[in-house]
Order: sequence, then C-alpha cells, then structure tokens
Amino acid sequence: MLDKIKQYYKLTKEKKIDTILINIGILGVIIGIVFSISIINQIFVWPILIGVCIKLYDFTEKIESDIVPYDFNRILPPPPKEKK
Repeated sequence: MLDKIKQYYKLTKEKKIDTILINIGILGVIIGIVFSISIINQIFVWPILIGVCIKLYDFTEKIESDIVPYDFNRILPPPPKEKK
C-alpha cells in the first residue's frame, strides 16, 4: 500500500498535477465569479486546496532534506565541574 502511494506521488510530481490543479481551480473560481454562480466557486476551490497541499508537502520535504544535523556536544561547552 505504501509503495503504491509513493508511486502515485512520483507520478503527480512527474506530470506536475499540483500546478494543473491550482490553475484549473483558479480558472473555475474566476468563471464562477464572472457568471455569479456560487456553486462553481465552491466546487473549484477544492482543486486549489489539493494543489496547495501537494506543494506544501514538497516544500516540507525539501526543508527536511536540507536540514544539517548538529552535534550539540561539539558546539556547546562542557558543563562546569563541581569542586569538592
């Protein structure tokens, strides 16, 4: 199941589905506003939301891969030793 989800995710990135969803949603919302049909606005907001969620997931994946792990033991000085 997880492999199938990864396969679909790679396919959406390859075909740039997120950008297409956002563009279709924006076009639908503009048409709904021009013709004053509120149900079209409500329907075409969903592709925008899904496309933005995919883009945010990509952004977080990029941020997580760019994080440099720090060794705080090397950065911070050792704690002071107590004198007896």
